[in-house]
Parts: sequence; C-alpha cells; structure tokens
Amino acid sequence: MSPEPLLTTAVDLNEQINQLRHLAHHFKALHNRVRALDIAAVAPGTEALRQLTPLVLKSQELVGKALLPLSALDGSPYAAVSGSRQALNALGAVISGASQASCDLAHALAANPLDSIGFGGPHQDEEGIRNARHARAVPEMAGHLADAAHQLNVCESACHDLATYITRDLERASTNTRQAPKISPTQYEALTSLAKGGATMQTRGRGSTIVLTPDHTLITIATFQSLDKRGLVHLDTSVPLYQGRGITVTAEGHRALAQHRARTGATTVPTAATATMPPAAVKREVRR
Repeated sequence: MSPEPLLTTAVDLNEQINQLRHLAHHFKALHNRVRALDIAAVAPGTEALRQLTPLVLKSQELVGKALLPLSALDGSPYAAVSGSRQALNALGAVISGASQASCDLAHALAANPLDSIGFGGPHQDEEGIRNARHARAVPEMAGHLADAAHQLNVCESACHDLATYITRDLERASTNTRQAPKISPTQYEALTSLAKGGATMQTRGRGSTIVLTPDHTLITIATFQSLDKRGLVHLDTSVPLYQGRGITVTAEGHRALAQHRARTGATTVPTAATATMPPAAVKREVRR
C-alpha cells in the first residue's frame, strides 16, 4: 500500500524509498567486486593500483549517494512520523559505514607497494627488497579489503531494512490520519455510550433482540447495525445471544467519535435515563 499524498507534500518519499533500494544494489555490487579481487593473485604495484583505483572512487561515490536521502528526509513530512528518528539515525550510520569502507579501500591502496626507488638510488639487492615489500603488503591489503567488504555488506542490508521500515512507518501514519466515517447525532450518542464499556446484545421475552447499556442509553438494533456495518463496533459472536454478547467500540469507532467532536464541538451526551425523563421527574432529580 502506498503512503497517502498528504505525507509527501514537500519530498517524494516513495522516490526516496526507491533510492534506498537502488543504493542497496550499488553497495552489493561493490561488495561483490571487492570480494572478487584476489589480491594474492594480483601483482602488487601498478596492476594492483589499476584494480583498486575504481573501487576507491566508487566507494566515495556511494558515500555521496547515501547523503542524498538523509538530506531529503531531514525536515521532510517523514520527520514528523513516529519512528523517523531511529530511521534517520540508522541512515546516518549507513553513511558512516560507507565512509569506513572507502577508508579501508584507501588503506589497501596505500599499502600497495608501487615499483619505485628509495632515497640513495637503487640498492644492490633491489629485486629482493621489492619481493619482501610485496610479501608484507599482500596480507595487509587483503585485511583491508575484507574489512571493506564487511562494511559494504552491512550497508546493503541496512538500506534494504530502511526502505521497508520507512514504508511501514508511512503506511501506519497514513492509516492513523485518514478520515473516519461521519456519524449522525444518534450514532454519536450510541457510540459514546458503547465506548464506556459493559454493553451487551441479548434476546429477551419472545426472542426480541435488544442492546443493553450500563447507562441505559436506548440503542435500536437498526442503529447498532449501521455502526457494525461501518466497522465502528465489534460484537462478540462467540457467546450465545441469550447469555449476552459483548459490544466494544473499534479503533475506527473511536476515531469517528473524536472527529465528530472536533467537527461539531460536541462534548458528552446526556445519559438516556436523564434524557428520557419527563420534565417533572427531571426537576425532582435536580432537587435531590
């Protein structure tokens, strides 16, 4: 389910989610390239430099690409959604991990012994010195490459997870902010009574079905059915009618109540016992 347009007014959040998924693929591709590089089989020096250079450049490019969704999401409507703080922190950690991977690749490049001559000119055993430098460099470079591959793998997983979490956050926020169905004053009175709890539906007398509420609010079967049909109430059908089936107000019903109060300025509804009293009875009740 796609997030409501209300949540994407300033930034296309769906596009940012897609960018995170694309970023995960880029991290995976670079991870595979790093893992495929068998440094022991590559001649240290110019050949190793040739193969490491594009990996370093690509890793730095990914750091920049990871910054884009963080900058876009910060201050966007998503920042007002519950759970966005953890997601943005995790995205910041992705940037840190990508930077660390780039640093590890740069360390591997720096450890690569290029063919060159030191101070004082060529040594008598220049070939031996070169071979010794190569032998020391290979395990060091391999270690840096393994560290880079690990960081890239973590970044890939984090991007996939973030795309999923942000999608769920937006769907949840969209569900919570959508408009509940409008209700009539009669339905509002019935829902208000049912929301207090303790209401049941029972059969009485010659099989007639009635709704019983603790505050004696009169709720007709037709009114109840209209609420039930719109998903505003729930009837426990696991209990026989003659025992009394419990009635509860659903989350959608509570939203309908809140939005009706906000729209009409209604507060509490007088109980049915008082509302249906004749004027003289009400006066006597007040005197007491």
